[in-house]
Amino acid sequence: WIFNAYLKASNSDISDQFGCSVAILEDHILVGATDEDGSSLEVNGADNNSADGSGAAYVFERTGNSWTQTAYIKASNTGEGDAFGYAVDLSSDTLVIGAIGESSDANSINGNQDNNSAGAAGAAYVYTKNSGGNWIFNAYLKASNSDISDQFGCSVAILEDHILVG
Repeated sequence: WIFNAYLKASNSDISDQFGCSVAILEDHILVGATDEDGSSLEVNGADNNSADGSGAAYVFERTGNSWTQTAYIKASNTGEGDAFGYAVDLSSDTLVIGAIGESSDANSINGNQDNNSAGAAGAAYVYTKNSGGNWIFNAYLKASNSDISDQFGCSVAILEDHILVG
């Protein structure tokens, strides 16, 4: 084994927990940071540290022997304490990211993300790569029976067209 790279978030800050989850596939690495504090609701949005513990995920891509951060991923409904990035997985063109502290009481795919009455019910988020090579939000996943403290999204996996969320 030979040391190859030192990866660091472009917006690293104290206690972000960068590296709490990691997935790698070929020339891509997806890294979770559950305590990152940005409040952005989009990919590559501004980082303003105004949503404590909301979490983030970062995509790194390798060209030759160099790794470069290519995306800063935030939940579509970023909220304090969501722990987005608690679990991560990727395929060639899809990212799945778990957020165990997410609190919506939705019970369906792409349900209402804004009713925060089920603390730590958890959620998983799906992002796909478009033809321009950019990551875009694709789906918001909730358990069909989500409830307070379920922590849906504590584990995630993707294989071809199937996603599994614990």
